[in-house]
Amino acid sequence: HSLHTRCTVPLTYYNNPERMQWGNFLYDVGSGTTYLIDFGSTREYSKSFVDGYLRIVWACANHDTETLMDQSHTMGFLTGEENEIMRNAHALSGFTLGEPFATRDEYDFKDSGITGRISEHGSAFLQHRLTPPPEEVYTLHRKLAGAFNLCIKLGAKIQCRDLLEEVLEEHIFDDGQAHPLKG
Repeated sequence: HSLHTRCTVPLTYYNNPERMQWGNFLYDVGSGTTYLIDFGSTREYSKSFVDGYLRIVWACANHDTETLMDQSHTMGFLTGEENEIMRNAHALSGFTLGEPFATRDEYDFKDSGITGRISEHGSAFLQHRLTPPPEEVYTLHRKLAGAFNLCIKLGAKIQCRDLLEEVLEEHIFDDGQAHPLKG
């Protein structure tokens, strides 16, 4: 739980998440504490990017296709001119990424097959993408993939929705839209 929190919460609290490189962390077996030891592997994200990305994660967790597609267009993931293959791949990939946050139950990373299911859409992205995603996504998705892979390797079972809701409750959105939890 604390490792997953360490990997996801910095996005919203600092707009500056550490890239998830396993060597950037030190685990103290005695105390059960994970420490970030490489502050050189950070990147700052704009407030508007964080606001939009959190809305996308919430939409994915709730299988809210309309919000996912609207926010993806607003943020530049999509142009609005994509074919059905690309739109479906984008939505399904997003819903898979949001899967750990979709339930109040513990999410079993080890038995989920999540990384393989996300990568299933790679060929559709390569063939049908009309615009590259926002530059920030490359470092953020590398961090999330690392966090997911580490949780898989450790056999983690985590109640992720509670973590996301906690982050959303404390986040102040400046984009003029209704707060996702307060709608």
